[in-house]
Amino acid sequence: MPSLDQAILDYIAAHPGSQRETIRREVAREASDTTIWRALRRLVDSGKLQVAGKGRATNYTIAGSAVVRAHLQTPYNRRPPVTYKPEFLDAYIPGRSFYLPEAERARLHEAGRPIGGPIPAGTYARRILEQLLVDLSWASSRMEGNTYDILQTERLIRFGEAAEGKDRKEALMILNHKEAIQYVVNNLADIGLSRPDLFNIHALLADGLLADPAMAGRLRAMAVGISHSSYTPLDDAVVIGEEFDILLHKASEIDDPFEQSFFLLVHIPYLQAFVDINKRTSRVASNIPLLKADLAPMSFLTMDDATYIDGLIGIYELNNVALLREVYIESYLASADKYRVLRAEVEAPEKAALAYRGFVRDAVRHCVLEAKAFVPDDILAMAEAHGIPEDERDAVVSYVHQQFRGLHEGNLIRYRLKTEDLDGVDLS
Repeated sequence: MPSLDQAILDYIAAHPGSQRETIRREVAREASDTTIWRALRRLVDSGKLQVAGKGRATNYTIAGSAVVRAHLQTPYNRRPPVTYKPEFLDAYIPGRSFYLPEAERARLHEAGRPIGGPIPAGTYARRILEQLLVDLSWASSRMEGNTYDILQTERLIRFGEAAEGKDRKEALMILNHKEAIQYVVNNLADIGLSRPDLFNIHALLADGLLADPAMAGRLRAMAVGISHSSYTPLDDAVVIGEEFDILLHKASEIDDPFEQSFFLLVHIPYLQAFVDINKRTSRVASNIPLLKADLAPMSFLTMDDATYIDGLIGIYELNNVALLREVYIESYLASADKYRVLRAEVEAPEKAALAYRGFVRDAVRHCVLEAKAFVPDDILAMAEAHGIPEDERDAVVSYVHQQFRGLHEGNLIRYRLKTEDLDGVDLS
């Protein structure tokens, strides 16, 4: 973010309701009125500021994730104490309330949809299970302070080799993730968002890690605290149970898998239903709706740990999901990209890659050199002229599109193309 934009945000956070001339005078006296106006417009358009009033009465306050970031500038021990607010959950109406805007949900669906098109439910999850076990186990454990690196995690999961010099609990944490993820994938057809499902996930993640082993897979009946936050969760066991059931009922009523996934990431940690291991439970559970919809999973591999925690604190103390939403979307897009590529790698070579090798090459060259884009009707007509059986044409056309979208300067040689051939080509 440009330094001027940040300076404006910092000033407005400390002086909400400021007007443009005041902001210019106090933040950048040497800047022109136009420069300040453009900076304010950028911040409004990006959702960091909200504007009220008209004309000379126009004023600005921070909005979205900027509210959370500004709130976190105050040390946690100086922030006002807050407690669990049932109205935060009550206000969410499945099908009418959305934490993820429609445009962002559409973007996530596009990113998460497997390249090859629809496949039988659960097939994708089983195919990418081996890599997901490593990625999600490592990333989720890392977010809890685990010091295993990803290669050590892979050796532990695949060969049972614990790293030397590490605390045994670190290995146990990773292996527990493996068990929980395997449980989800192996039971994907039957698993849902019921008490038994969440209890099973928590029990597997908590195995051997709680002072009282009886609390694994069971709602808590004692008070807990949140480190580095002014938030105090519920301490009434009866109310915790009631809120947990409301949470699960609302989650099960959400149709969109991404909204459902994010809802779990928000409300399981907020309620702190278990004595410990709430965030881990939410991260594994958040993949259930994605995998059931045969979408790429959320591995949390590239998620920034500090921003994730800040996002959760924004939920704990402000009931503001904006910062966690930002980090969720950014992390999922990176995760999905990896698993789209991985699917192509783990699947057996498609018939088009072997039986119609020459046709695929000619079709890709046509897209690049003549059409300058992928035109499905053109490729379908070429497939018909080539004599490809009618019942195989759609799959071959889809394969050509997949190869075309994956073109870059490092693989052009496969199609006897040069880097300059891609000039002006729409690779979508």
